[in-house]
Amino acid sequence: MLTRLLLALLLTAAVAPLGLATELEVKATQDWSGKTPDKSLKSLAPKSGFITAAEPWKKLWTAWRPNEEMPKIDFTQQIVLVGIVDGPNLVMLRPTMQVEEIRFVVAGTRMAGPGFGYKLVAVNKAGVKRVNGNPIAADQADQTGEGSIQVTVVGKLQSGLVAIGGGTTGTTITAQGITWELNLSQNEQLRKLADTLNGKQVKVTGSLERKAGVEIAERWIVTVKKLSAAAANHDRTDHF
Repeated sequence: MLTRLLLALLLTAAVAPLGLATELEVKATQDWSGKTPDKSLKSLAPKSGFITAAEPWKKLWTAWRPNEEMPKIDFTQQIVLVGIVDGPNLVMLRPTMQVEEIRFVVAGTRMAGPGFGYKLVAVNKAGVKRVNGNPIAADQADQTGEGSIQVTVVGKLQSGLVAIGGGTTGTTITAQGITWELNLSQNEQLRKLADTLNGKQVKVTGSLERKAGVEIAERWIVTVKKLSAAAANHDRTDHF
C-alpha cells in the first residue's frame, strides 16, 4: 500500500512540471471589457482574433468605445487579443502560452438581447509567433495595409438588411449582378446618408476585404470611405 502511494506521488511530481512547461498563463498588460447594442460594429473584430497594428486598433476603439480616450499600445512589443460573444453579455478570455503560440478561448454569460459583448486584452508578444494557429507576421502585414484592394463601385444600395447570426453589415451595394456588403460602422454621417439613399443608385469608394461567415461561407465587404448619389444609368466597379 505504501509502495503504491509513493509511486503515485512520484508520478504526480514528474508530470506536473511537464504541464507547467508546455502551458503557461499569459498575463495581460492592459484589458478592457464592454457591451454595445449595435451589432453592425461586430464586423470590426479581426477574424484572426488579434490586432497587431495601430490603424485597426484605432478603428475598433473609436467604434466600440467612442467616448473614451484611446490607450496607447506599442505594437512593436505587444498585440491585443479580441474576444466577442453575441448579446449583452460579459466576456471571459484566458490566454495561455504553448511553444511560441498564444492560445485562448472565449466564453460569456448567457443573457439574450441585442448587440454583443467584448473583451480586449493587451499582452507582450516577445517569443510569440502564432495566436490560435494564425501567424502573427502574416496578420501584421495584412493589418498594416499591404496588399489591400481599393474599389469604387456604382450600383444600387440597400440598407436595413438582417441575417441569421448577424451575418451581414445591414447594407449592400449591387453592381453588374454582384452584391457586396458595405461597412459604414466607422462614420455616423455615412450611416445616416445610406438610409436616405436606400434603393437608389450610389457611388461608393473604400477598401475591399474577404471574411468568413456563418450563413454565407465567404463574405465580401467594402469599408466605405466615400458615399454619394449617382446617376441611375451607371453600374460599374473599378479596382485600383
